[in-house]
Amino acid sequence: MANRLVVGIVIGGIGMKWVAPLVVPVLGALIRPLAQVNVKPLAKAGIKVGWLGLERGRELVSYLGETMQDAIAEARHELARDAQATAEKS
Repeated sequence: MANRLVVGIVIGGIGMKWVAPLVVPVLGALIRPLAQVNVKPLAKAGIKVGWLGLERGRELVSYLGETMQDAIAEARHELARDAQATAEKS
């Protein structure tokens, strides 16, 4: 079993050595246009989207904080009212 694996690896390596001179130039021709793309507009657009997302996140956190403060204030008021009603009954 291990012998077959070693033979397969050796044959694969020899095959890659024969095929590489044909495949590498084709891959290079395909990748070269990607390397020459002007990335600056894409980067600026990404930064703008990130900044807008950050601002929306800040607004959301602020809104949630205000909502929680209102809920806590209402709960404290209700507890104080209930405690006062209980004290008046006793």
